[in-house]
Amino acid sequence: MARRKWSPPMARPTARQRVVELCKDALILALTCSAVLLALQTPMFSQMQDWMAEPAEPVSTVDQPRYEAVAPYLVSVRNGMGLYGVSYDENLVGRAFDRISYLLGEGFATAGTAESMTRRQFQELMEAPGLYCAFQGTPPMSVLSDWLGSGQDISGQAEALLLAWDGTEVWLCWRTGNVYRRARTQVVYEGHLEEVLGEFSPNGAAFAYTLTQYDKTYGTLDPFVLVPMVAPQPQIYAASSPDLVGDREALERVLGSLGFQSGVDFAYESAGELAINENGDRLRLSAAGKVTFHAGEESRYAVSGQGETPTAAEAAETAWELLNRAVGPWKGEMGYVLSGVEATAEGWLVRFQARLGGVPVWTGETGEAAWFSVKGHRISDFSLNLRACAGTGLTATVPGERLAAAAMDSLPQAGGKLALRYSDNGQLELTAGWVAEE
Repeated sequence: MARRKWSPPMARPTARQRVVELCKDALILALTCSAVLLALQTPMFSQMQDWMAEPAEPVSTVDQPRYEAVAPYLVSVRNGMGLYGVSYDENLVGRAFDRISYLLGEGFATAGTAESMTRRQFQELMEAPGLYCAFQGTPPMSVLSDWLGSGQDISGQAEALLLAWDGTEVWLCWRTGNVYRRARTQVVYEGHLEEVLGEFSPNGAAFAYTLTQYDKTYGTLDPFVLVPMVAPQPQIYAASSPDLVGDREALERVLGSLGFQSGVDFAYESAGELAINENGDRLRLSAAGKVTFHAGEESRYAVSGQGETPTAAEAAETAWELLNRAVGPWKGEMGYVLSGVEATAEGWLVRFQARLGGVPVWTGETGEAAWFSVKGHRISDFSLNLRACAGTGLTATVPGERLAAAAMDSLPQAGGKLALRYSDNGQLELTAGWVAEE
């Protein structure tokens, strides 16, 4: 029979030793908990939380700031040192407008009763410390006021805005054609407007009405044409339109962006185009990227409004959001701006024009890239052209404003507004040039 292996006897802990060991364990546990609590308060743990958190929702294209839709193509700032002016340059104009746009919002928010003024008075204020913006088209003052942050309802339209100090008060002025208006504001000049204006250094730009005093050639131009020291160098763009008749994938993307669920299999040919009927709504699509819509009885594209009838700003905002949804997958470097909102018997007609690199684009015969008809609380009709544009890296050679003015002097429409723009009639390459607008 095998013997069991012998083990030396082990001493049993006394009651006093057990108490000491329990106290040690409790102390270790307390120190561990304290260390964990301290770790939770460190920046590293906050970073770990961020790493482990779910990714944020992507920003929708329709959430982009509304002032992008009313971005000017020209900005000038005058201070005690002289004039800073930029035009037809998306980056330079955009940076300047970002810096001064809130001042225009303050001007709108505190504007008093509007009154008429003469062109001479307007030009005198343009020579005073202040800022000036020129827009593509004539957006309504009410929309500019709402989208730049104040929401005050001001009647009229604006081809250009001016916020200037006459030595006593700061005025908000606007013009359309030969109509000039102004309103007193409560914008503070000393230490506020003056400080922002002082950030801009003169760059040699001048307006035609000033240059005409020294060179009669500029008298051919509209007085508010800005003449920089260097002639603009607009880029040449490659352009294309999606074939919405022959390209099934392109058609699916358009239907998805516009919220049509029927699918491409429900499209049928009609007069050389494709048509889709869904719940009474009719969509027509062409091989050249043109999209038109007519609503049935339902409100597919509802226009929200606080009153019984949407305001111009509410109608324009819904149209702007729908336009961005529709053109988002296609536009490339093409941008869009609000060019006008007209009252109709049943609502509003909202118009948009295109822009490339800060230079206006004249689309087709009318110039507009898209229009939306608002009746009641819905968009009842719209038409838009889908165009994809990409820079080629090449620049167009255009003469300076003085040479262009001299050429205009021999034209029947001499005295018109000299404007740089692209003309888009569906060609594969877009090149900018000077035109004389009435």
